[in-house]
Amino acid sequence: MWALALVMLLAGGLPLVTGCSAAQTREKPGDPVALEMSARNFHKNLRWARYEEASQAVHEAAREAFLGRYEELGEDFRVVDLALRKVEFSDDGFEALIEVEQEWYELPETTVRQERFVERWVSEEGRWWMRERLPRDEHRAREKEKREAPQEDTAAQDGPAPDAAL
Repeated sequence: MWALALVMLLAGGLPLVTGCSAAQTREKPGDPVALEMSARNFHKNLRWARYEEASQAVHEAAREAFLGRYEELGEDFRVVDLALRKVEFSDDGFEALIEVEQEWYELPETTVRQERFVERWVSEEGRWWMRERLPRDEHRAREKEKREAPQEDTAAQDGPAPDAAL
């Protein structure tokens, strides 16, 4: 009987049951060195206007918007330099915020402008993906709204709504 079960298990007919706990099977965050390499490759491709190649580091959910943005900017948009300025990992290690200083210009003007961006990278199945890239000021405004939103919500919830279930 056990031989039949073994044959079925090897053939894929029975699920394998092990003593692994949920904590042991949980995905591990991506390697910080891999994040640095992914971000540097992304920035190098962005610098040389290789947007298709750069998009390979962008999460599938944001890839189309990323490519559309740079297609909209057109060939007159030129990145002069990108430099990583700051990296902050989430407590669980599955997210990182990277602050990048970007120098760029847009023809026919040749005045080089400088702007800081905040990129949100996430680790999924051991690989780092860029999920979002915002100007630093816009990122800060969004974070401020998030911090203030719960305070506004709790103020609105001081008393139960007339139709609230008790």
